Amino acid sequence: GQSHILILSSSENSNKQKALSYNSITDAWTSYREESPTRHMYKTKTIKWDDEIIAVEVDECQGCSSPGIWRVQLKGPKFSFGWENTTILIVYLLSVVLVGIYFVFKNKNTDDYFRGGKRIPWWAAACSIYATMMSSLSFIGLPALVYRTDWVLYLGVIGLLIATPAAVYIALPFFRQIDATSAYEYLSKRFNMPVRLIASGLFTLFHVGRIGIVLALTALALAAVTPLEPWQSVLLMGVLSIIYSTLGGIEAVIWTDTIQTMVLLIGALLCVGFVISGVDGGFSSFVDRGIADQKFRMVDWDFSSGSISSLSIWIIIVGGIGQNLSSYTADQAVVQRYMTTSNIRAAGKSIWMNAAITAPGMLLFFVIGTGLYGFYQSHPAKLDPTIQIDQILPAFISTELPIGIAGLIVAAIFAAAQSTISTSMNSMATTLVTDFMRPFGICKSEQRYLIVARILTVFSGVLGTFAGLMFINPEIRSLMEQYFVVIGMCMGALGGLFVLGATTRRANGRGALFGIFSSSAIMVAVWIHDWANGYIFAAIGILSSLVFGYLASLLLRSDNKNLDGLTIYSMRRKLLTND
Repeated sequence: GQSHILILSSSENSNKQKALSYNSITDAWTSYREESPTRHMYKTKTIKWDDEIIAVEVDECQGCSSPGIWRVQLKGPKFSFGWENTTILIVYLLSVVLVGIYFVFKNKNTDDYFRGGKRIPWWAAACSIYATMMSSLSFIGLPALVYRTDWVLYLGVIGLLIATPAAVYIALPFFRQIDATSAYEYLSKRFNMPVRLIASGLFTLFHVGRIGIVLALTALALAAVTPLEPWQSVLLMGVLSIIYSTLGGIEAVIWTDTIQTMVLLIGALLCVGFVISGVDGGFSSFVDRGIADQKFRMVDWDFSSGSISSLSIWIIIVGGIGQNLSSYTADQAVVQRYMTTSNIRAAGKSIWMNAAITAPGMLLFFVIGTGLYGFYQSHPAKLDPTIQIDQILPAFISTELPIGIAGLIVAAIFAAAQSTISTSMNSMATTLVTDFMRPFGICKSEQRYLIVARILTVFSGVLGTFAGLMFINPEIRSLMEQYFVVIGMCMGALGGLFVLGATTRRANGRGALFGIFSSSAIMVAVWIHDWANGYIFAAIGILSSLVFGYLASLLLRSDNKNLDGLTIYSMRRKLLTND
């Protein structure tokens, strides 16, 4: 498996042979039930067959009528999802679909469908931003990553604390002033239409990958808890998200996000309580084990030349700033929430509230990850060695939690995934209509744009679902780490474009195009040669896009555009009269 080493042990003085496994993460040993071989086996060939390891002697044995065969049963504790858990899950799923049906009658035009008619309360917008940014990547992937490492990623919250005021006082006023439906409308006003179209295309590519990773991660979780196969879970979540997102638009997405945020946080709190109480010795033992094995380590002080490929402190801080800055300035899924509230003050309050939820919310998932380490170090025989590391929390849920509670937390996993999937689908449809169709007058009426928006929502969901099927790969050790790469590859360059446009007067459209192409080429090279840790990809993308875009702008002919209200130098005056 991904973290176990199987040991086949025999003795010349005994006809007995032992099957042991060593968990390379928890440093714990386990004995397995096995069948005694037909004779001593010293040179064997092992194969995995369903939930068993079968060892077969490969050398010929003179005088033996049959080869030596040894079967080792590896399957962990069995779990029946039960009618109680199934009922809770079905009620939740039906409730989400009903929300989408309710809002279908409130969407009269694309402004309703994409911006909710600017009638969303600020606290609901805050919950939606949180659900969009966190999702099942946090609920499942983050505890799995912490389970096998430590707490060094938590310092990434510093990036959030820096990006939040930048979003409130710089990015938000830009988008509200131009009354943007798509975040990339700013780029056409500041630079030109080609920059806007390329940026919108990169955003779409990023969210197809993001949907795929979220679906795959959640499907692996549900496969450990429910009778569903991973591909069946991907199709179920994809189809349900397509239904309510297509019907209800952004209002359905935001209100379901609000419900899902509550379910997610309640589920996380329950997990914290059960996992710590399951550690031998309770909370004190949880703390002692974590300290002894350095599982609470938050800082890696490595500043060597090779630290760029590790999770050293400077990588975490710089990478966290890059990821959050690109998300809060260049990610349509987040920026779209800025435009759903009635005024700029309400939008600002939603961003601040999101930060207030995120910092302690992240802490819950780190505690769960370290708690899982302590639990399975205490009870190594309870861990199925055939599962993937990303399935560690669902494995705990399926075998250790009471009936009913397990169903609630599985619903939370669904909630975390669907909040991200539905958001991505609606945001992709928004950019495709607003950036690629409306500027060229492709549709002749508002009603046709609304019909096309629903069709594109379905199309986006189908693409993301297909990506989810592709990401179900047992060779991937951590889908959370893959997400860091995906967000950096696509969103870093976009974040650099917004920084370039907002902070400089000399930057122009030709320079911006050169910057984004150069940044994309650099990111591909960094990825192919494995030059840096994926966590810092977004920061590299921002810096390279900014530097190359600015230098090229100095050399290339200016567009002579009116920059009034489009840079930080002219925004202060406009803020006084903004909504």
